[in-house]
Amino acid sequence: MISSLAYQGTDERIFESRAFIEVLGQKVTSQKFASEAGIVRLHTETIEYPVTAIIRHLQSIDSIQNEFNVPSGIVFDSNPNELSDRDEEVSQRIQNSQSSTHHHSIPPFSGLRRDQTCVYTHENDDGTLRKLAFVVEYKAPHKLSLSSLHFGLREIDIKSIINNPSVPTAKVKDENDQEIDNPEHFKYHADRLGASVIAQTFSYMIQGGVQYGYITTGEAFVFLHIQLDDPGTVYYHLIEPKVDVAVEMDANQEFVDRTAVSQVLAFSLLAMESEPTSQTWRENAMNVLDTWEVEYEAVLREIPENVRKNPPPSKYRTKAYLPVDQFKMVPGNKKRSQSTCRAPSTPFNETDPGPSDATVLEPPVTPTRHRAQPTSNEHPPQDRGNRFKNANVSQHDAQRRPFCTQLCLKRLAEGGDLDMLCPNVSDHRVKELKGNQHQLDRRSFLTLLHQQLKRNRDDDCYPLGVQGARGALFKITLTSHGYTVAAKGTVAAFVKDLEHEHQIYRSLLRIQGIRVPVCLGSINLAHPYYYDIGVQIVHMIILSWAGERFDGDMDLKHVDQKRLDTSVTQSIEEVHHAGIFHGDLRIPNMLWNAEVDGFMLIDFERSQSKTDLAQTLAQILRDREEKPRRMVGQALNEEAEDSSPDLESQVEIVVMNEMFSARGEVARFLKQAIIKDE
Repeated sequence: MISSLAYQGTDERIFESRAFIEVLGQKVTSQKFASEAGIVRLHTETIEYPVTAIIRHLQSIDSIQNEFNVPSGIVFDSNPNELSDRDEEVSQRIQNSQSSTHHHSIPPFSGLRRDQTCVYTHENDDGTLRKLAFVVEYKAPHKLSLSSLHFGLREIDIKSIINNPSVPTAKVKDENDQEIDNPEHFKYHADRLGASVIAQTFSYMIQGGVQYGYITTGEAFVFLHIQLDDPGTVYYHLIEPKVDVAVEMDANQEFVDRTAVSQVLAFSLLAMESEPTSQTWRENAMNVLDTWEVEYEAVLREIPENVRKNPPPSKYRTKAYLPVDQFKMVPGNKKRSQSTCRAPSTPFNETDPGPSDATVLEPPVTPTRHRAQPTSNEHPPQDRGNRFKNANVSQHDAQRRPFCTQLCLKRLAEGGDLDMLCPNVSDHRVKELKGNQHQLDRRSFLTLLHQQLKRNRDDDCYPLGVQGARGALFKITLTSHGYTVAAKGTVAAFVKDLEHEHQIYRSLLRIQGIRVPVCLGSINLAHPYYYDIGVQIVHMIILSWAGERFDGDMDLKHVDQKRLDTSVTQSIEEVHHAGIFHGDLRIPNMLWNAEVDGFMLIDFERSQSKTDLAQTLAQILRDREEKPRRMVGQALNEEAEDSSPDLESQVEIVVMNEMFSARGEVARFLKQAIIKDE
């Protein structure tokens, strides 16, 4: 297939030139890769770039697109999610929290390390919504040698490795009574090394909810697969592309399909076609799998250097697509300890009192739902009796259902009649009861939503692919009543930030639904939402839909710039009049809402009241006064301080500067966007 890609009714060049490939080959062969960082660079240049280019081209070929369901794009991302505990700020928050509480347990999961990459597919054209397809682990070849892989990878129950404390002697005597190296000694260490590296990658596959992953040393690839109905077994397939290609060439056979690029491409297509796993599947898998308290580097250090460098002879046999082998993990035991086989988890808070600002109420009368009938492309309901059968993450209704109107949610929060213009009003009503009032209030809504997410975090809960420094955006429908809202979810490190944002929204109650979203409150999730590697959403603030990002995708050629300036000015002024200084008025935090025909401001986690702003400025002034003054110019400084404006005036200056800065940013953005369109 690869050889026929260059010309498919287009003159577009798909691959690099032969000269480029030859130079790259010379560059690669002249280097020694002594670290994972070197393997990452090698993999990026020789595997990731060509595989990404091929998949991008395959997406434009209808026959291949129909057969393989190729996504709109694929990206190899080695940067940890900024909400994961590998992020510097998140990590620091966690450490500070542990220091203050004298609690030193590690976070339940870790984000990406330097020797790992997540591979995502683009679920929409602009690439904002991504789905994790598989994970990649890099190991330096001197740490994970070919001999270690040949001896250490075979069908085995990992319990037999964990429960085998006796190390074979390093030397044995041959038939001539001469001491020789004991192959069983090397095999023992190879077993532990192979098991630990697979367990490490396996752990990230489980927490990422993916069926595929692979380990590479540059010389070899170990492809891994987990079947949904048996998460305790990981299947593997070892290849050495250099040997495989040489065998095919010696036999005068086509060898392109044996190259590393072809193998990773085929593996990527398999992974992209795999079914997504549900939140329940991940949780069940992690609950049933035991942990192995081991670290790959620690296992490596246990191997004597002379043993590592002098392995017994082994032979790799190229395989003609034989069934993959299996590697049995450990199910059943509920013991929890740090491990690369299963990351430790904190117990679920079964005594969680429920959502903040909500009391547990008896559920009111449930309206009749008018759910859309499944189309031919939708999957039928699956048997949920099997703990490990994938629920197929059926989110079609949640994706299609429109958000409730601002007025609908405003009246839900404050009490009042239904908004008859809300697209979901028929699901809010109770036919048996007369009147057009909401059957829920804010508290009962939050209680029911909390209970729903405790039961199921897959149905009617859909990540939108929009993420900031403090949270990720979701679309959630209260299934029983059809209320469809936006939810900003965050990790444990930033819960206080969202709680602060909730308090700011309370101060903006009068302009909610007009200049800022309606805020219905916040909830602590009974079970975390596994959002990404190392990212567990534990807290959500529930909001109305604020609108669309004001970005280059909008048609701005005929926009009335004066009208937009007036709109953004009004929104900022009303926030300021409510006594709030936003503190982060950038384009991404100013959304265009068609329903209110104006700008809505979002993301108030860095905001503060004018009173708090005055205290901050006062502290800054005190800090300046406490600094040692230089003798030269001291009189001038004192004169300047005496003539400085009072604190209240300084607050107003800061607030006005925020206004002018935001208006200027909108004007600059419009100017650049219009020039770009022309």
